[in-house]
Amino acid sequence: MKVPFEYGSIAEKENFIDREEDRKQLKAFLANGINVMLVSPRRWGKSSLVKAAMEELKHEDSSVRICYIDAFTISSEEDFYNKFASAVIQGVSSSVEKRWNDFVKFIQGIVPSLTISSDPLNAIEVNLSYRPLKESAESILNLPEKIALAKGIHVIVCIDEFQQLANLPGWKRLEGTMRSVWQQHHNTTYCMYGSKRHMMMDIFSNASNPFYRFGQMLTINKIEEKYWIPYIIKNFEDYGKYISNEFAERICSQVACHSWYMQQFCFLIWIHTDKEVTESIYNRQLQALIDTNADMFMSDISGCPPSQLALLRAIAAGEKHLNAKDIVNKFNLGTPQTITKNKKAVIAKDLVEKQGNNLKFVDPVFELWFRREFL
Repeated sequence: MKVPFEYGSIAEKENFIDREEDRKQLKAFLANGINVMLVSPRRWGKSSLVKAAMEELKHEDSSVRICYIDAFTISSEEDFYNKFASAVIQGVSSSVEKRWNDFVKFIQGIVPSLTISSDPLNAIEVNLSYRPLKESAESILNLPEKIALAKGIHVIVCIDEFQQLANLPGWKRLEGTMRSVWQQHHNTTYCMYGSKRHMMMDIFSNASNPFYRFGQMLTINKIEEKYWIPYIIKNFEDYGKYISNEFAERICSQVACHSWYMQQFCFLIWIHTDKEVTESIYNRQLQALIDTNADMFMSDISGCPPSQLALLRAIAAGEKHLNAKDIVNKFNLGTPQTITKNKKAVIAKDLVEKQGNNLKFVDPVFELWFRREFL
């Protein structure tokens, strides 16, 4: 049975809510050859936004081709080039036959030996066996531009979780090569997006790094409550269930309109509601929401030393003056140097963020869990 609330996958069609201005802006930049770096906390809907905007753009402009790459599972520089070539071939070609033709025409000249396989979904995976890597890299990175020029099309390459590439052993070489090649492209545009904001900002905003000023940096905001409330109420009504405006507002407030948790919390409430949402149902499923994500939260703090956990406890308790003597003693925060170091560390881990002069948890449900477990 189809359910009205979905999470853990790309939001499409009726499950994609609002973001009209974000879609317009993203399409405008990419359609006009401006590279985009899209940054926001994890699970805010970046991937869904990019997919929705690019699908719209393809319908509006028949010359546009979209190539999608997920960098999250890329484990080596060689793996990146394989996935890059695969994504480009699949994105620019509409059928297996055309992909094969493009493969032969555009890739064969790059490397001395290669293999190709077709999966049950008619997707083509390119396996490049090239040596030496350094001599082949620029040819592979030039692939979308070469195809765009030959076919008279505009190629847009979208790379999700781009910051993961910075963990590769050969990152500095890869980073420099990508920038030097891609900055010369006029028929290919790049959209890089990721959830680790500290890493993304360092890659694209640090003047000492190759990708500095590579394009337009964009941040996306949360979907507003005014869009969520009617969406929640209607999805309950469509299945013969009732949720009051008050409960819909409380859901929005409880998870701070965080896209992933909005869908997850609503799903949990929906499946446990026969006819009408009650206080008991709401409270039980709020705890279920926290419990469902607890393992992930434990993983998030697994590398935090006691001094960082102490700092998080002080922030969770609502303390603002973290260097005040009584707060330092109460939470055992350590020396001013230790506090400063730990602030930087938990911000880099995207556990908290600065808002004005204060530190605030990035993830609203992580905050609920942390307060429950540590205060």
